[in-house]
Parts: sequence; C-alpha cells; structure tokens
Amino acid sequence: MDTAVRWSSRSTVEEQHFLLVSIAEPTFIHCRVESYDGLELKYDTISTKRNVPTFRAFDWPSHDESILAVGEWSGSATVLKLDGEQSSPLSLPVKSQRPVNAVSFAKTGLLAVGLERVRNDSSLHIWDVEHRLLASSSSPRRTSLEPVRKYASSEGITSIEYFQHQPDTLVAGVKGACIRLYDLRENTGNPISQFFTTSVHNISIDPLNENYFASTGTQKDTTIHIWDRRVGPQSSAACLGSGSGHNAQSGSVLEYRRAFELPTSSTLPYIRSLRYCRGESGYLGALASNGHFKVFETKQTYGSTTNELDQSISINHEQSSVQSKLRTEHVHHIAPAADNQPYHPVDIPHIVAFDFTNLAGPKGRPSALAVHSDRSIEVYELQGRPPAFALSTAGHLIGSATAHGPKAGLSTQDDVFTSAGLLHVMPSTEGPVEKPSTASERLDESTTPRVEYVQKQRRERKERPSSREDHERWFEDYYLYRIHTVGTALATLEMSRRRCVQGYLFDCQKNMSLIAEDPWLRDMWEWIGRAKRLAMEESLVVRGIDLSYLGVYNIWNDDLGKSNQALPMDIAKKLSIGTEKSIRISGMSGNPDILYAIEAICRRLDLPGLTSVESSLPAHRRLCLHLCGFGLSREELNASTEALAGQGRHTKAAALALAHGDLKKALVALRKGSTSTHRELSLALAGFSRGTNDELWTSAIASIETSIPSTDVYALAILTYVRTGSWPSVLAETYLPLYYRIGIALLYLPDPDLTTCISTLTTECIHHGDIEGLPLTGLSEQAVPLFQNYILKYHDLQSAILAISHTSPRYFPSPLVDIWRTEYRHRLNAHRLFIPRVRFDAGATKLSSSATASSNGAKPQSPALAPAARQVSLKCNNCDSALDRNPAHVSSTSAPLAPPTTTTTTRTAGSIFPDHRAGTVCPTCGKHMPRCVVCMLWLGMPDPHSKGGAQASAEKVGGDGKKGKGKGRGRQLMQDFV
Repeated sequence: MDTAVRWSSRSTVEEQHFLLVSIAEPTFIHCRVESYDGLELKYDTISTKRNVPTFRAFDWPSHDESILAVGEWSGSATVLKLDGEQSSPLSLPVKSQRPVNAVSFAKTGLLAVGLERVRNDSSLHIWDVEHRLLASSSSPRRTSLEPVRKYASSEGITSIEYFQHQPDTLVAGVKGACIRLYDLRENTGNPISQFFTTSVHNISIDPLNENYFASTGTQKDTTIHIWDRRVGPQSSAACLGSGSGHNAQSGSVLEYRRAFELPTSSTLPYIRSLRYCRGESGYLGALASNGHFKVFETKQTYGSTTNELDQSISINHEQSSVQSKLRTEHVHHIAPAADNQPYHPVDIPHIVAFDFTNLAGPKGRPSALAVHSDRSIEVYELQGRPPAFALSTAGHLIGSATAHGPKAGLSTQDDVFTSAGLLHVMPSTEGPVEKPSTASERLDESTTPRVEYVQKQRRERKERPSSREDHERWFEDYYLYRIHTVGTALATLEMSRRRCVQGYLFDCQKNMSLIAEDPWLRDMWEWIGRAKRLAMEESLVVRGIDLSYLGVYNIWNDDLGKSNQALPMDIAKKLSIGTEKSIRISGMSGNPDILYAIEAICRRLDLPGLTSVESSLPAHRRLCLHLCGFGLSREELNASTEALAGQGRHTKAAALALAHGDLKKALVALRKGSTSTHRELSLALAGFSRGTNDELWTSAIASIETSIPSTDVYALAILTYVRTGSWPSVLAETYLPLYYRIGIALLYLPDPDLTTCISTLTTECIHHGDIEGLPLTGLSEQAVPLFQNYILKYHDLQSAILAISHTSPRYFPSPLVDIWRTEYRHRLNAHRLFIPRVRFDAGATKLSSSATASSNGAKPQSPALAPAARQVSLKCNNCDSALDRNPAHVSSTSAPLAPPTTTTTTRTAGSIFPDHRAGTVCPTCGKHMPRCVVCMLWLGMPDPHSKGGAQASAEKVGGDGKKGKGKGRGRQLMQDFV
C-alpha cells in the first residue's frame, strides 16, 4: 500500500477536512473540501508535511488534527506536527530495534505502539504523548522515556485500535495467535478478554456501536470476521494470564469467507483496508489489493439469552439481558476489481485507498472518500437496496417500488429498471426470442458507458479475435451488455424454459432449428447428429470394439474409454485386458487389434484415401477426418461446394475445396459469387496457381486483405494460404472455426506435430469450456470437464446434459453427470413442465441402453439408467401406505409414514389376509379401503384365493343373501348413474 486517505471525524457541514498520505514518498497533505456538486470534488491544501522518516504505520487522532504519529522500521514512534513549525519531532524509542506494525491514538492523548516480536521484550507499548508534549519545553527526566504500560512479552502485534468511548480500553491483534482486549487501568498486564484466531490484521471498531469490531486474515486469506466483545463469560485477569481454555472465544458472530476471490482474477487478492462507517452503524467497508471495493451492511437481531450462548458482561462490567445477533442485510459492490475483465478494463483507474465520511451524501446515504491509482479523488455514495423482484416459475416478473425509486427523481440503474419493470409479464413460448445480428450491430443498440468503452476497445484492437473469443464476446453482447426491456430480459432468463417447451430434447435436427441464433451450439448438435447416426447404424463397432461418439483425440491416441459392454473373449485375450464389464483401452498406439478395427471401419464406410501427407497411421487420420466432417470424397466434395455456393457461402465452399487440394473447384466456387471480394479472391487464387510471387504480388494481396471484412474468416484463410503457401500458417490463424483447423492438421501435419497439436487444442478447449472442441473430445470422459467449464461460463446446463446423456451412463458412469441430470429434472419440475420432464426421463433412459440387437449377435443391453420410480399410486387414508399388495410395485417414497399397530393373524399361502377381507382392506394396517364418492360403495375386490374369498366375490356381484341383494341394487344404481 503506497497511498492512504483519512477523513476527519471533526468535519461538519460547514467545513470538511481530510488527510492524503503518500507512503512511497513520505508526505502528508492536510486538505479542506471546497465544493462537491455530487459528481466532482474540489479541495485545496491547508498544509503539507514533507521530510518525514520512512514509516510502516501512521495514525491521525480524531481529537487533534494538528498532530500525527508514524511508526518507523527501526521501532521508534515519532509524533509530528502537521500545522506550523516544529523544532524537532517527538521520538519514542525502543530498546530492541524491530519494525512497527501499528500505532493508534486515544482521545486522552495515549499512544499505543505495536511492534514485531522479539524475545524477552514487550511488543505493545503505551505512551503518554500529551504529557511528553507538555514537557517538551523543559528537559525531561530519564524515567519519562519509558512507556507507561507494556504488554505482550515475546509476541508480535499486528494491529491496534482504541475504543473512542472508553479511551482506557484497546483491542490488539497478536500475530498468529489471538485478538486481545486490554484495560489500561489494570496493573496486572493481562488482557480482560481474548479471541483465539489467526485473523488479527486490519482491526476496525464500529464507532457508533463499539460492541462490534472486525478483523481480517493474512495476505493469503480474504476472510473477514466480525466479533462481539460482549460474547462469552466474564474473564478474570488470573485466568487469562494462565491461558485458561474457558476464556477463549470460540468464534466470530459473523464471517465472510473468501470475500474477494474471483474466478477470472489472475492473482489472488488480499484485503488492503478495512474501515467502519462513521455516519451510520453496521456498514463495514473492505478494499482488496486489486481495487475491488465492497461494503457489508449488517443489522442486529435480538433474542433471549437463555437459548444459546450466555450474554457476557461488557467492558464496563454492565450486564445485558438481551442477546444480540448480527446478520448481513446487503452487500454493496462499489467498484469492481481492476483485473476483472471486461467489467473493469486495465487502463481504467482503480481504487487504492478509501475512508468513510461522517456526513451523508446528497441522497442521504453513507458515503466514502476514495483515492484512485491516478491520484484522483472521488466520493462514492451507497445506493439504497434495489427494489424487490420475484420471478415465478411460470415466467411472471413482479417488482416493487422503493423509497429511492423513480418517484424520488433518481436515475440509478436499479431505478430505471424499476420504472419499466412494475408489470406482470409472460414471455411468449412461440418462436425464437430474437435473431441476433453481428456483434458490432448488437453493440450499437446499447448506449451505456461500459458498452461504449468495450466497443472502442474492439475497434482499436488490431489482431482478430479467435473463434473461442468470438463466442465469448457474442455471449457478452447478447446477454450482458445489451439494455434489456422487461420483455427481452424475461425472454433471456426464460431461455431454457422456452426451448424446453418448444421441444429442445434429443432430436438433433430439431435442436438445430431451435438454437439458430447460436452458431456454436448449432455446430455442436450437427456433430452429435452425425455421431448418433453412425452409432445407430453400428458403423463404428468392429469385433466388440465400439468407437461410437468418440472424438479425434480418442481415436488418434487409441484412448477408447470405458464401455458398458464386455469385449468378446478372443479379443480380450489378444488385448490381455481381461473380461471386466468396464474396460479402458488407452496408451496402446499401434495395437494390431485396434488398428484392425479402425481399418475395418474405414473400409466399411468407404473413406477416401490420404495422399496429402505421409503417416504411419493413415487409417487413424481417415477416420478422424470423417468424424470432424473433413476427408470428403470427390463426389461428396462436389455436393458440399455446390450446396454452400447455392446458400451464398462462396468463400466457405472455396476454402473447403482448397483444403482438400482441389484448386479448380475453389476457383469455380469464387467465380459464382457476385461481390468484389469474390472476384479479388479468385484473381489472387489464380495468380497463386501460376506461381506468381513478387513484390507487386505481395502488395496486391495486402490491399485485398484490407478490403475483406473481418467476419469472413474463410476469405482471410484463403488469403493467408495464398500469401504464405503454407498450411501450418493457416492452422495458426485462431479466428478459423476449430473443426476447420483440425481438418487441416489431419490433412497436412506430420505425425509428431499432429499429436502435439491435438493434445494442445484438446487441453485448451477443456480449460476454456469451448464446445467447439467436441469433435476433439467426443462425448467421452474428456467431455465432462469440458461441459463443466462450459456451464460455469455460459450457464447453459440444459444443452450440456442433453448432449452428454447420449453416452453417460451407457458408455461410462459419471457422478457429475448424475448431479447435472438431477438438477435439470428439478428445474423442469420447478417450472411445472412435468410432461417435458417425463419425456426427458424416457429419452435419457432409452439412450442409456442399446435398443436393438447388435450385428455380432449380442442381446440388447438393459438400460444403465434406472427408470423413474412410480409417481402415481393409491394410498390408504389411515396409514398413508400404498394399497398395492405387490411390494415390487411400491416405491420407497410411498412407504407408510407412521403405520398404526394392528392385530396380526395367521396368513394362508397365496393371500395376505386369511379370510375374505383380502383385497378390500389395506394390506398394511387392515383398515377398510375408502368408499366411492359416487355410489358410496367400498372399493376393492375380494381375493378369490383366500378362504371364503370366492363366496364373498359372488355375493358382491349379486347373490341370494341380503348382502348380495344390497350389492346388486348398488350395482344397478351405478349402472343407472352411468
């Protein structure tokens, strides 16, 4: 920390002062506020104190603004005069030199100095500064150079602060041990209370409620603790001196763990400053080293002292009959972290120091004075809590106005949304939400300062973003940076619900039509559809080896993953891996059996040969090319280029033909285009085919490249190849879609380079959650961490679980996938989408098994995913248990809650009850089944296998007895009613 600021607690509405501190260049600047119009703070300098010794800690007393104290590296504490001339500063030396960690003034003139640990010497010294200043004119006595109190022998002090309303009491943090409270009026040298903890730094006391104080941990710990000095039994000096266990405070009343950890932060921040608000009780501000500024708003709740912890006496020994607890009311995020891209770009100044003022802001809220990294000063006023909003599972948004709402004439973001959001809105479930255009067009729709800044940064950026970065920016533009109306905001929040209602499930073609606005998801479902078709046709199954749904990484490295089907005995013996049910075959490059299987698959699929590069594993390359959509035959290439040209995608058709080595087809596809870009590209490609490569040619290519829009990545790829004549150069262009780069690598890289490239790309895709990497990982075990990072980044659990359900648990079990599946089912139930949830359950169960017999004669595989339990059953009104007499049909959820005790009887074989009651009473408690609400007759049918059951059944249908006649009349009444 090289900058600090302190606000004077003696400031009034007429005059406000504050102190600016430069620690790197030891300087103190005493300032007076000139004006503040709610936006800009103007101030002038009262005095400047230079030539200050290098210090580690300082304190500016609230009772006297003309002095301050600094703690030096040598262990001395020096009292300086801010205003006026001073012949010499007042120095308070120590016997053993070591750094000073903290200094603190009491309003009575006492100065506490906290030092580093040294053996056989105290580290907490209390000096009477007022007495020393009064006696400075005369020659002081020898004894006056000694502190009036000494504490903490052979211990280190990290932080000190006095209680303002009890100036004879202070709280000190003992390094790595505890927090202690000392009463200076006691001569024993022992603390009156202590809290055992390692969070002993940045101690701050609430000036408006001194029962609470806060502390933080070390630099590696961003935890904040709030303590209540009243909690715990009364502590005697003798017990505390001996370290008795019952005097230790077991825990804080409130704790914020990892208050400043960010998943996007490059380094772990630490808490730089911790301050309580002077204007309103319960506001605790915390500033991290990366500029992240938060304010925790806490409130007290009261309860009886007889329930949990006994109420401790306070420092002044006053008993309290009410126990108070602390709770978090709200967390105010004042400023984001400096390294939290893109919410806080690097070149925007971040906060380096702050202090609360004792005056309210223009809106009547607590305010803080902050210093930025460029030494500019700004006043931050806390906003009121945002209005309450509730989003029902049916899609209705309900908002409430607040005291600081639009009626008060304010214009915060929360208020703007409130003014447009006090409605009950139901988003439509028909059709797509919106057809987004390019990223630049979407940014033009927004006018917020943050969006304008991001748009400027992107215009100034010279290098083109990668395909992954383009996906991330598309997500940010479409979901984060746009100014949403209530309708579009609800449609965005309800995206997964809308897709589910529209039939977003396991039909890949239908899914592609429903997510047309997201090209990356559309490509993912296109690959899954191709893999699903091959799996249904069993085109990738040879001699018990199943390569279905595997990616390029698995095929090239012979990592076939887990299979729920055992290999045949002969292949298992050849591979020397046994016949377990779950088998992993990895790290077996060049294995003859796997190589035979891949070559057999290539012959079965009639894959074209490979002539572009020499390889020791050509069959592996051919199959990998087929899996990622490359390696087309001449007929398939003709059909693909003509189809793309017919759709107006001439540059993609030309790039595809060029990658397959067919320069003629690439020229034909470009000549079919109607724009100047197509004509220029065709001329450049024609010149390249003739071997032209001179300075004039290079300048012409450069001029063509500047005229091509950055969104046409395939045109840029063609120019890169024309300019360099090297496919590795094209492969290095990350703006190309990943599947295209994988295809080029498989076609033109040698085996060692190809292995490195595939491994590197797979690791990057998994780390960034890039679903473009699905052709690399396939739907194998490697896809689970990829989807995990995808969910964390894009919050799309729906697409992830629908995709991975094709292979898990059929090919491999995964507890994480089971958690995703359960969570998605809960979400569907919360939205009351019970029919889509049943369809999801049925589809997932079907995918977990092989529905048909395989070509090698194996029987259909049973579902690896257990069907959902019965959810509809008849229950007894008495014991709430199922009336079904077959225990196999009764789920665990239908077990009786508290079945009453009944008289047991001897049961005969084939019947639950020994007489004709079987079938008409509850099999658990023996109570009669309920009556029909129409005819008031008893439900159930007597069991004909029981004793007397056949006679009772005949009488119920209509016999000779009275009972039978009654039943017959009842049956006739029922027929008449129907």
